[in-house]
Order: sequence, then structure tokens, then C-alpha cells
Amino acid sequence: MLIPIRQYHVLREDVRVEAADLLNPSVPGGKVTTAGVRANAAAALAYSAAWLGGNGCIPLAHLMEDAATAEIARVQLWQWVKYGSSTAEGIKLDAANVGKIIDEEAGKTASLVAGVKEPHVKIAAEYLKAQVRQQWPSPFLTSDFMPYLAAEDGVPAKLSSAL
Repeated sequence: MLIPIRQYHVLREDVRVEAADLLNPSVPGGKVTTAGVRANAAAALAYSAAWLGGNGCIPLAHLMEDAATAEIARVQLWQWVKYGSSTAEGIKLDAANVGKIIDEEAGKTASLVAGVKEPHVKIAAEYLKAQVRQQWPSPFLTSDFMPYLAAEDGVPAKLSSAL
């Protein structure tokens, strides 16, 4: 028996979603875990370091990751710090504790993704640690990294700042 992969024909008329539901961050049974914090740090670091090296997507933990994944991971880390979340294991997610996790994950990054260079991991780690300390995160990480690409390409600093 074949099971259809696409189920656009299945109408979920039993589900009612209101605007307030989309704004409610509470997930019944959902918890922030240390493993989740580490996974976000790893994804943001690995993608950012790869992007700095010229790669627009990476295989990580049997998934293909791109800028969208890195953005979600980055902003989720920021949000947990901003709003003083704690993990299910009782770790307070402040900038210092998340920074420590970022450093630990950065130490593993180059071995997880082929072609990633340590200097790019260092840039990504410093960037991510600075982001979780911001009042508001910057709009888009790849835009923030453009001056690094420009410098590697030999673009004069006065021109790269206009990017």
C-alpha cells in the first residue's frame, strides 16, 4: 500500500489557530535543554564559519543547514539570554553561561564540517558571543560578516564599510 507523501488534500478543520496562538511562546511540555542550547550554538557556529569560507550550506548532524538555520539558532540563543531562561537541567542562560557553551562548541566545529577553518570559527564564536549580549540582535548575520569577506578579498576598509 502506498502512503501519499503530500497531504495538502487533508484539511484540518478540527484545528483553529488564532493570532494570539501565533504570538504565544508557550509550548505545552516544551523545555529548553542544554542539548538544545548546544545544538543551536553548533549550528550557528558551523554555518557561519563555513559561510566565511565561501560555503552557503553545510551538512551537520545528518541535516543540510543554511543561513535560515543559523539565523534561527542565533536569535533563539539571544532570546533565551534576553529573557533569562533556564534549561530543564537548571542552567541559567545568561551571556556568561551561553558564552561558555559557544566556546566549547567552537572547539568541535572544525572537525564537524569539512573545509571549515579555525580562524573562521574564531570569528563566528566571537560574533555569536557578542550577539547574545546585545539589547537587540542585528538584522542578519551574513550582512554582519560581509566586511570579513571584503577584507579576505582585498577590498579596502573604507569600501567594505559601505557594504
